[in-house]
Amino acid sequence: MSVQHENFFCSHDVVTSLIKAGVPANSKWGALILYMRSLSEYDFLSAEQKRQMQALVMGVVRDGDFSEKKFKEIVRSKEQILYQPWNKKLEETFRETVALIEHVRSQNLLRTKEVRDLRETTISTVTDQNALEDIVLGIKAAFEKVLTHMEQDTRDLVEMSYTDSLTKLSNRRAFDRYYQTTLVEYLVTGNPMSLMFLDIDHFKEFNDSYGHRIGDQALVTVASKLTGYAQKYGTVPNRSFFPARFGGEEFVVALPGVGLGEAAEDAENLRTIIEDYNFIIRDHNGQVLQKGIKITVSIGVAELKKDWADEAGARLLDEADKAMYRAKGRGRNRVCTMNER
Repeated sequence: MSVQHENFFCSHDVVTSLIKAGVPANSKWGALILYMRSLSEYDFLSAEQKRQMQALVMGVVRDGDFSEKKFKEIVRSKEQILYQPWNKKLEETFRETVALIEHVRSQNLLRTKEVRDLRETTISTVTDQNALEDIVLGIKAAFEKVLTHMEQDTRDLVEMSYTDSLTKLSNRRAFDRYYQTTLVEYLVTGNPMSLMFLDIDHFKEFNDSYGHRIGDQALVTVASKLTGYAQKYGTVPNRSFFPARFGGEEFVVALPGVGLGEAAEDAENLRTIIEDYNFIIRDHNGQVLQKGIKITVSIGVAELKKDWADEAGARLLDEADKAMYRAKGRGRNRVCTMNER
């Protein structure tokens, strides 16, 4: 039986639609489809997750396969869609943790050596039978050297915990801290604030074609363009440009003091800068293997609205995220704003 799929999600009689679509009555299939359908109404899902969930449900209805094997397959696919963002965050956190552990290990080795040197300095200063004042000054200088280095270690660890180890941009943790603080200020003052979401187009295919090492180079390239643009932006009064790696191939930019129109212009400038860059693939020895490769990004832009009240932070992120996926849906390598539907 043919089904008008475009009417399935807007029907007022969902149960009747399920039966007409061939879903077995009084079965677990009906409960699963209704549950998956309801998930698209929740704000905790991104625009892309909602799109994937809708496509999954429509695929079930279209294929008409209601076997036990298919049921388990759909449940696994549903879970992958739901947990994908968390898996990305866990991967990023794991990489950051490994980098921190390695840094602490190397620093501990250095400090262990310095403590041994401190012991030798103390012993030699005393045994050389120097004047008491010289002994005290020598030991004090040795201790201050170790303490200075330990204080620097602490500063380095704090900086590392807020820096993406690959791109050297601020990481998600640093962005969240900056975003929440800035958001409160701009909600109170009523000044404009915008947000960009950037996603590298066809990044999975890029990795599959050239390998993850080259994929990492592409991420670093996009990050460098964001950093360069941020440096130019620093000369503009009452404007800020705070880029961060959001996770995977996604980047986010907070734009305090910037309205939607100006933010869209910045996004278009960035899109062009990235597209115009000729990406070069080199081997481990620096020899050019391939050049002239183009990297493109899809960008979504949104502006903070005062009437969003307590949901302002999540709403701004969601609007920028939705705009980004509209840009991808309209062919990629373009900018879309929250006002475009």
